[in-house]
Amino acid sequence: MESVFKPDILNGKTALITGGGSGICFEISTQFGKHGAAIAIMGRRRHVLDAAVDALRSQGIRAIGIEGDVRKQEDAVRVIEGTVKHFGRLDILVNGAAGNFLASPEDLSPNGFRTVLDIDSVGTYTMCHEALKYLKKGGLGKDPSSGGLILNISATLHYRAAWYQIHVSAAKAAVDSITRSLALEWGSDFDIRVNGIAPGLIEGTLGQQKLLPKEITETRKGLMPSVRLGEKWDIAMAALYLVSDAGKFVNGTTLIVDGGHWLSQPQYISKEEVKKISKIVEKKSRELTVGLPTSKL
Repeated sequence: MESVFKPDILNGKTALITGGGSGICFEISTQFGKHGAAIAIMGRRRHVLDAAVDALRSQGIRAIGIEGDVRKQEDAVRVIEGTVKHFGRLDILVNGAAGNFLASPEDLSPNGFRTVLDIDSVGTYTMCHEALKYLKKGGLGKDPSSGGLILNISATLHYRAAWYQIHVSAAKAAVDSITRSLALEWGSDFDIRVNGIAPGLIEGTLGQQKLLPKEITETRKGLMPSVRLGEKWDIAMAALYLVSDAGKFVNGTTLIVDGGHWLSQPQYISKEEVKKISKIVEKKSRELTVGLPTSKL
């Protein structure tokens, strides 16, 4: 699909994207690159990084891939410093590295719970903490009058509740809290904007395959404001909005991009039944008011 943004809106910017070698975050990497940014992607699997970098470079995008685990502070430092050494600056940090699997609480070990929080929550904070000196106003390669941007990838699972996702829900709730806190403090002190995106079910991703396969989606028609699954492009366009000047007055917000799916709930009564009930109630109401004195109406 064709972008609605000008192709040069990120010219001169450098973006580091954790988890940027696959899924939603690879599309963000691609669209940031197509709109002028130099791209560094961080991940744990060398072959995934190499394939992603080759794909980006084939489109004329300046890109590098650096192995690292967001749970390890030394890796965060090394990847961030490697990005700055290669491109001369860091303007945008996207925290997209995440862990997810289905598990009921009684079958989920504390270690499994902790692992997801370490990747999603602690990893997000670690990357933000180590990137601060480059993102803050006056940091390396920065305009002394403005700072950089942080974008945290969240989810909608914890806004209500989700079956078999207690670990991920807790982790993403923490990510949303980190977004708000850093937006408040770092926005004030360092002129850094910090926002988030909470994607819904996105077609062609591992999350969609695990949480809501197409076969199940078909059975839920009529229960959701938008039946279709989202596309990776939808999330990338939202990301472009938040990191570009179009979103320059947005700070501390986690933007839900899910077609309204998080609002979904069973339709307990059909519209036809509602009409019938409404007519009965209206008829009884008229019967009760017939013959009453004017003072009683």
